[in-house]
Amino acid sequence: MQNKSVTDPSAPGEEDNGVILSICVSTKKDVPAFLLILDAKTLTELARCTTTVTGLPYGFHHTFLPSDF
Repeated sequence: MQNKSVTDPSAPGEEDNGVILSICVSTKKDVPAFLLILDAKTLTELARCTTTVTGLPYGFHHTFLPSDF
């Protein structure tokens, strides 16, 4: 899954002044997905939002199966 950069609107033109949002998933059935929020300059964790969603496969958005699956 692709990360999303969100710049600080009070500092236009400074690309690394803001946060990076990253959805983290695991193929393990007991590890829930979470949203990780990182400082764009230092890559330190600012926050983590957890979910109850588990067992998402890697490549979920580009998995193609035959129509008779």
